[in-house]
Amino acid sequence: MRRAAAASLLALAASAALAGGVEIVSPDSLHWRGEPAAPGAVVAVVHGDPRTGPYVIRARFEQGARSAPHRHPDTRTITVLKGRYFFATGTRFDPRALEGHGPGTLLVVPAGTPHFSSAPEGEVIVQESGDGPTALEPVAQP
Repeated sequence: MRRAAAASLLALAASAALAGGVEIVSPDSLHWRGEPAAPGAVVAVVHGDPRTGPYVIRARFEQGARSAPHRHPDTRTITVLKGRYFFATGTRFDPRALEGHGPGTLLVVPAGTPHFSSAPEGEVIVQESGDGPTALEPVAQP
């Protein structure tokens, strides 16, 4: 949690504040950290604080990375920014259930919905937003 808070503060400090409260966050100002629940993936806080309120994060998956079934206590809105993001719902990782979604696709995952994902074709970047507090809760696979 301390790492997420530090990443959030660093990302905010690295963003440019303009007149009228406008904030601009450049991609090169993001501070990526490993995601233990998804080997081969890294995440960065883009804006806000996932522990306390509205937030925006990015997740970058290298080719072959996958996330095990998990859920979040808040509704997540996911936008595919780069690559084909393979996603499915369920409590067991099933590669046959995955459907690929290209850049510009928006997925809305209701709170508590078990899901999993992968990047079998190449690097993928998604942007996720929600209203914290949030968490990544592993789902026991039957």
